[in-house]
Amino acid sequence: MKKIALILSLLLISNFSFGQKVGVVLSGGGAIGFAHIGVLKALEEYEVPIDYITGTSAGALIGGLYVSGYSPQEMEAMVLSESFEVISHGDIQDEFKYYIEEPDQDASLFSLRLSKDSIFQKALATNVLNPTFLDLKMMGILGTNSPEAHANYDSLYIPYRCVASDIVTKKSIMFDSGNLNQSVRASMTYPFFISPIEIDGVLMFDGGLYNNFPAENMYNEFDPDYIIGSNVSYNEPPPVEDDLMSQVRNMFSSHSNYSLPCESGIIITPELSTMGTFEFDKIQEAIDEGYNSTVAKMDSILLSVELRVSKEERAKSRAKYRAGCQDIAISKVHSHGIKKDQARYIESKLLKTKKNEVLTYEQLKKRYLKLYQSEHIRSIFPTLTYLNDSTQQLNLDIKKEKPLKVAFGGHYSSRPVNTGFLSVSYSDFQLTPYTAYANAYFGKFYGSVKTGLKFFLPTRSISYIEPMFVMNRWDYFRSFATFFEDVQPSFIIQNEMFTGMSYNLATSNKSKLSVDFSFGRNTDQYYQINDFTNKDTADITQFLFYSPGIEFSINSLNRKQWASSGYKFEAKARFVHGIEEATPGSTAMGDLPSKTFRNWAYLKVHYTNYFMKKGVYRLGILAEGMYSIQPYFQNYKSSLLSAQAFHPTPDSYLAFYDDFRSNKYLGGGLMNVFSIKDYVDIRLEAYIFQPIVRILKENGDAVDGAFFEDRFGMASASVIYHSPIGPLRATVNYTDSESLIRPLTFQLSFGYVLFNRNGIR
Repeated sequence: MKKIALILSLLLISNFSFGQKVGVVLSGGGAIGFAHIGVLKALEEYEVPIDYITGTSAGALIGGLYVSGYSPQEMEAMVLSESFEVISHGDIQDEFKYYIEEPDQDASLFSLRLSKDSIFQKALATNVLNPTFLDLKMMGILGTNSPEAHANYDSLYIPYRCVASDIVTKKSIMFDSGNLNQSVRASMTYPFFISPIEIDGVLMFDGGLYNNFPAENMYNEFDPDYIIGSNVSYNEPPPVEDDLMSQVRNMFSSHSNYSLPCESGIIITPELSTMGTFEFDKIQEAIDEGYNSTVAKMDSILLSVELRVSKEERAKSRAKYRAGCQDIAISKVHSHGIKKDQARYIESKLLKTKKNEVLTYEQLKKRYLKLYQSEHIRSIFPTLTYLNDSTQQLNLDIKKEKPLKVAFGGHYSSRPVNTGFLSVSYSDFQLTPYTAYANAYFGKFYGSVKTGLKFFLPTRSISYIEPMFVMNRWDYFRSFATFFEDVQPSFIIQNEMFTGMSYNLATSNKSKLSVDFSFGRNTDQYYQINDFTNKDTADITQFLFYSPGIEFSINSLNRKQWASSGYKFEAKARFVHGIEEATPGSTAMGDLPSKTFRNWAYLKVHYTNYFMKKGVYRLGILAEGMYSIQPYFQNYKSSLLSAQAFHPTPDSYLAFYDDFRSNKYLGGGLMNVFSIKDYVDIRLEAYIFQPIVRILKENGDAVDGAFFEDRFGMASASVIYHSPIGPLRATVNYTDSESLIRPLTFQLSFGYVLFNRNGIR
């Protein structure tokens, strides 16, 4: 009997050991949650079985990847990749950015999107991170599980549950079926950081609000024999009187239970107290700490869990599961959230360009991200529905951008060149998108008004027609004043008014071709001597013109001004025909008005490239060439005013430099940039201007100088803080020009030195 009892006991123990099921619970925690990858990595390395997974927020993402058949090593490579770094910043990869879709370069510092029905209530954004690339990537990774897994999460590689939050009922919602990418995305919707999504009519938020450690879900759903919890989170401390964020966090979240609901289990708590929730640049540190913390408790785990799963067995079962998953092959597209005409435009022109075409993920990604970059689309959320022919239907939940946009900005300086900026635009699309806009610059030095319409065409490549009307005014005055000093009278005033029409076509994602036609009038008021008095009258030169032009441009610079990486190339050609009407003032050599026909053409090429990066140091080069057959105007000053100018730095636009103007010239220089943390730059720049033919003065008229006889230099030293709103800088400029009294200037400024476009200048 003793032998029989012993045998039975051994059989029971053996059956318990070999029938033992292990559940893994993964908490939320933002970037710190990537420690879960290290935990899973250690468990697999020591051959510990993993039979069930539940997760919240970051834990839902890591768990979702694991139950989709990805190994911890694959997950680690994925989250440390360049594309994931781009995703974590709410951006998209440069190769998929469309230059033609970028906003016009103006002096705006910040903007608000407004709704027609509730202008102020809906003006504020609900998220900091742009989840577009994240949502697409998650669909590509998590959306390809088998149809059976879609119907029941028990059919995934490992049975799985994740939780989200319904802030209306203040309850936790558990997902056990449905689109996995949708369930995981709902679970990781951190308030104000990632925009919420709607599932079955319920707006879902981060699961960590009410259940940040779903151990109860593990126990109730799967009843495992042993639970391994990985917890990197904690309950919020009580709110502090003078700490607004602590009050908000307590209002939004409930205290979670971070203990296990049974005695058979262990909790691993990686120590990452120095790492912040959104510090995605420290993912490797989190993974390593998760691994080390698990290894430190491995003896206890192995003592309680006797069953082992070899690496070979895991690899075989993982490969078998992945073989049953479907590659993305999209044969149908269905859009909802928008009108029928809008859906037809998106489905037929942007995502499906050929009848019976089946899209792969790579094909879809390029077109999807191109679609999103339209200013008319606020968000897109994709899911897949499996069809009977082994293809899928792509379902797009599209939300249009708020139609009204108001932007504010300008350039505010310690020098008297302050300029405010305001713009308003209205965007919508029916059969095709369009944007109507108007902006204004206002200040003593520069004032402008621009109105126009961008009408996008239903072509395969992105293209649009843009009629516009522009008025510009520059008021140059001799002064080195600060905010508190008076300035001397103006010695040059340039007014420009023109109407134009352009056709713009994307020739690649980084380049565009523009063809335009403009006609208008330039009016220059000026004195032909420097020591004029208040009794003198100005000369006036008017030029009534029409001008067709063509421009090809490529742009990958990382900022619209004071860039530190990327390149830019522009080549433009124009023909100009017009009538010059000159009215002499009291400082003119002659006293008779004149009227003369003028015709010319010019070609201008510009190239900027930050070609070297070594640590914090970046080296860039600028090269520019201009060749024009423009004839001289009636006198020296009017010829100089109508000539082309070399502007290598933004501040060079803020003064009139006689010696940096010519109809034929070469210019270039070097930009040395020391970037600290990507938002503080120290810039040292030096440029040379070489007129091929310098414009000289002889008896009040303009005449040619000798070829390559003179050259002039310009240098700049700046410290720039690229704030979330705009650049704050301190700059010293040196300009080698015979027309300047003081070649060295200093200024403190905030904002951008950007103007509306010119007609022909």
